[in-house]
Amino acid sequence: MEILLQEWLSIKGLILFTIGLLAAIIGVLFGAAGILMPSLLLVGIPIHTTVAVNKFATGISALSNVVSFVIKGRLSLKKYFSIMIVSCLGGVLGAIFAILLSERIMNVVACISLIFAFIMVLRSNKWIVKDVKKKDVKKSEEQRINKLVPFAISMYDGGFGPGSALMNITYFLKKQHHYLKAVELTRMISLSSCTGAFLFYYFTGIVNWGIAIPVSLGSIAGSFLGLKIIPHIQTKWIQIILPIIFLFLIVQVVTDLIQ
Repeated sequence: MEILLQEWLSIKGLILFTIGLLAAIIGVLFGAAGILMPSLLLVGIPIHTTVAVNKFATGISALSNVVSFVIKGRLSLKKYFSIMIVSCLGGVLGAIFAILLSERIMNVVACISLIFAFIMVLRSNKWIVKDVKKKDVKKSEEQRINKLVPFAISMYDGGFGPGSALMNITYFLKKQHHYLKAVELTRMISLSSCTGAFLFYYFTGIVNWGIAIPVSLGSIAGSFLGLKIIPHIQTKWIQIILPIIFLFLIVQVVTDLIQ
């Protein structure tokens, strides 16, 4: 335990905390928590350890948000329980595939997924809904969510993850949810998929707590800061920044492929 404390309080621990903080802020605002993984790889963390830490940190930050949403009455776990179960199973399956597949194949899958979602964002001209009547929001939430989409994205998230939250946000926006509701549902799904994936990685002995704890503490702080900033984000900023972040993630994955 003493060795772990020294590691957490070192310069490396501070760097990991900062990475978790910035990744969570960007993840909450723009659904791009996938920058956490390339950031960890950049500081020399092994690929499978990086995936496991990524799931733990993202799951912890999502949990802190979901608890806040539930307490404030903005999110009903009972209402979305079936989607959470489906997303959790997707996360487990994704983690299993990640262990079986090589790093290069994982990067190819990530690249294809990100390019597809990037095109989807560019082609959609009505994916930001600012003012939706309460009745219409309720109808879309109850009838228009296809569980297959969260399941597929959760499988990808459990095995790799870059851009998965952004794919969820884009999906909910296209289903006529307003932006804040899309963020709330995305954080709920992220919590579910990351929980399933992390449990698998934990029981296979891949988790490194010396790395996971400082990154997770940064993620918790960043997730709350991100939620404070959301009300001040203008629609035009989202329309410009989301495609840019997508493009950045694609470049990151393609760079890994050609190295």
